[in-house]
Amino acid sequence: MQFNTTEQKSLYPDESFDYQEAVPDALIANPLVTTVAGMIEGDKPQVRVPFIKTDPTSGFVREGAVINDGGGELDEVLITTGKVATLVTQSNESASFQTASQLIAAGVSRSIITSADQAFLNNPQAADPADQNGPVGLLNTTGITTLSTNGDKIVDAIADAKAGIGTNGGTPSAIIVNYATEAILRKLALNSGEKVLGSPSQAGQLTVFDMPVIVNNAMPDSQLFLTSAFEIVAAVGPVQLATSGDALFNSDSLVRRATWRIGAKAIHPDRLALLTITSE
Repeated sequence: MQFNTTEQKSLYPDESFDYQEAVPDALIANPLVTTVAGMIEGDKPQVRVPFIKTDPTSGFVREGAVINDGGGELDEVLITTGKVATLVTQSNESASFQTASQLIAAGVSRSIITSADQAFLNNPQAADPADQNGPVGLLNTTGITTLSTNGDKIVDAIADAKAGIGTNGGTPSAIIVNYATEAILRKLALNSGEKVLGSPSQAGQLTVFDMPVIVNNAMPDSQLFLTSAFEIVAAVGPVQLATSGDALFNSDSLVRRATWRIGAKAIHPDRLALLTITSE
């Protein structure tokens, strides 16, 4: 996301950015984590996304023969969306320098991503649905598979969690952890001292059983979230940026406002798994 200070609307135009351009590192935008199935237009609080609840049957047919209805059951998921927003004040003097504007834009992008990731994983579920502010965090979704393990059996527990997702009809696609939990994984070692998941000198992303490990600070300590991207449907809108010098006219400053409306929901919660590392 880049602020443009060369056009007129008092030099500061309102802009709309594709989320893949403005916040590409957000969890909800990662194809290993979700399937973006709906684009939000305007301020829709809810988006309905169709999906196949039960897969249809298929088989061979003779040439020219009638193809029977496979019997697949269609359904739809109602995604509750919420608006992530932030305001940044900037002096008109600093706004005249492109580098300063780019640094502020980077900070705004990070702020939106941080808030969106936190909500995506941890947003609480309101007692009254009418009071729900944004989507229910996936870690608070009823019905996800939960497991626990001690520190010595993490890899075995990941194998069991992956198997459970596959048995329930999902396709495991990634593991989300925070930095402290990533460190636990990287330090796993055999009695010989050899690292279980590869040498520290090896470059590249950490993977476990071919599942990429995504590191994100929004994940709680000592927990691993195994996702199945086709089972988490998301609805997102463009990142909207508006700028005004009116509110702070008397201080020769301007205010930048950034908003992003998002929502996500699990279709089949039992095709997701949350693994907790215990101290025992």
